Amino acid sequence: MKAQDAGQLKSLAYPTFFEHVALEGDRFARRLEGFSSGKVELDRSEVINFWTRIMGEHADFIAHMLDPKERALVETAMKTGKAWRKLDDGSKKKVEGTLEGFIAFKKTAQAGVESGKIDSIIHPILADHVLREALKFSDELKRVS
Repeated sequence: MKAQDAGQLKSLAYPTFFEHVALEGDRFARRLEGFSSGKVELDRSEVINFWTRIMGEHADFIAHMLDPKERALVETAMKTGKAWRKLDDGSKKKVEGTLEGFIAFKKTAQAGVESGKIDSIIHPILADHVLREALKFSDELKRVS
């Protein structure tokens, strides 16, 4: 990230993408440390704070990887990213409802990317990845509720 910020690294990945991947890696490492010390339970606030940020960034990434002519999808993704940034631990129903809708959006997007019906630079493996992460969020949310 620092090399990119300093203009030393030229990439087609946004600085936010590098931060996103690092955040996911840090969380994974913390979870592994917890597992190795016998701590397997999840903290509700951490789950919601982590995953709402990840979901918001996914929506933003999707919006910026769609062909500009996919105006309706770009707009939907941008609105969704904004909605995720507003959510917090205070509204369980709102988080769950937003997540259910986002999973449906990601499933539709994945199918559209794979079939070529959605014009984008989204690789099908990336579409699958963001869907699986939303499902992981849903699983963790159920376990802390």
